[in-house]
Amino acid sequence: MIRFVKIVAFFIISSGYAQYSWTPVGGGMNFAVFAFEKDTVNNILYVGGQFDTAGGITTGRIAQWNGTSWDSIGSGLSNGYVSALAMYNAQLYAGGAFTNSGNKTVKFFSRWNGTSWDSIGFTTGNCNVQKLTVYNGELYVGGGFPNAGGITVNNIARFNGTSWDSVHSGTNNVVNTMAVYNGELYIGGQFDTSGGIASTYIAKWNGINWSAVGAGMNNNVYTLAVHNGKLYAGGDFTNAGGNPANYIAMWDGNNWSALGSGMNSTLQALHSFNGNLYAGGWFTTAGGNNANRVARWNGITWSALGNGMDDRVRSLGTYNGELYAGGFFTSADGNSAKYIAKWSDATGAQSVSGNQVSVTIYPNPSNGKIQVISNQSSVISIEIYNVLGEKVYSKIINSQPSIINLDVPDGMYFVEVETPAGFAVKKIMIRK
Repeated sequence: MIRFVKIVAFFIISSGYAQYSWTPVGGGMNFAVFAFEKDTVNNILYVGGQFDTAGGITTGRIAQWNGTSWDSIGSGLSNGYVSALAMYNAQLYAGGAFTNSGNKTVKFFSRWNGTSWDSIGFTTGNCNVQKLTVYNGELYVGGGFPNAGGITVNNIARFNGTSWDSVHSGTNNVVNTMAVYNGELYIGGQFDTSGGIASTYIAKWNGINWSAVGAGMNNNVYTLAVHNGKLYAGGDFTNAGGNPANYIAMWDGNNWSALGSGMNSTLQALHSFNGNLYAGGWFTTAGGNNANRVARWNGITWSALGNGMDDRVRSLGTYNGELYAGGFFTSADGNSAKYIAKWSDATGAQSVSGNQVSVTIYPNPSNGKIQVISNQSSVISIEIYNVLGEKVYSKIINSQPSIINLDVPDGMYFVEVETPAGFAVKKIMIRK
């Protein structure tokens, strides 16, 4: 017991004894959040969606968060929604289905010039912009629109800050998402041709030509993300490259592969952060485990993030070392969180280290089966205590990683790992 008290005291001093959970962000919004973008120069998080207020302040579909409070961005954007944000040439761009900024006509695509939202000549037809991505020094705009700047573009266009250009002959249906991978621009959506070439729901652009990405998917792609040198796609599909892949798949540059058993429903957001891949959407299971609308992939297994959300997660992002989620939910971890929430420990358990000992424990939260890896000697001692200071597990191992099966009640536990070089302590949540 004395040893445990010393461990917990050290842990409290070093980490603030923070518990892993979703927490609200400044009072939240009055409706859905669709997009995040971070201004790294000014350390501001920009948030877009279909809301009119943020933290009780009138904002108009777009707001800024400084880590403490919400603020508007000029007159905001109205009569629709903001679904895409990007920093380009040190300026904030927004895309969506909006038509106004105050009394000023601003249709579907705009730029914040520091004083007001610009009226950029984009398109006159019915339009929705779904994604903005910078590639080869230009801003690419994807969505559902026939023209841009007076020229035919077919759902994807590029903008250099002054003028518009097409991307070959575009696609035959909506572009939902884009990402740059291995020097090429990948797009996903509802199309089956790009540049006149067969490409089912996903394609890539090398700056000159379009090409297919393997055999593609069997249904819509809503989100793309690059993680640990691979491209990940999520959407409505259950097949990728001709192989089963439930709502998420990985592209290694040559082939598609599944991520375990995937999800049980649509995936709409992917985000890479601190060595893990985070996913959000409609789903309630990931890898066969309960995971309400948000989950984490550590490269081997899926795990839940707390109790998740009560409705769809539409977007994921990071700001000041924390994971942010936005969507249609009003509750996260069973607590009120209006359309936006943050996960205070996006890397898993926080750690306390001694003498440069570093420990990785995953998944966290866990159903009782965990892996423990140390950066020190292969001979390590592992002891696990409950919150009452009672030891529930003890073992000396001679090889890594160590797989542990804990037969304990749900709750918080402290894992102490000791090597000849020193020790480290981590918290872990068990949820079965």
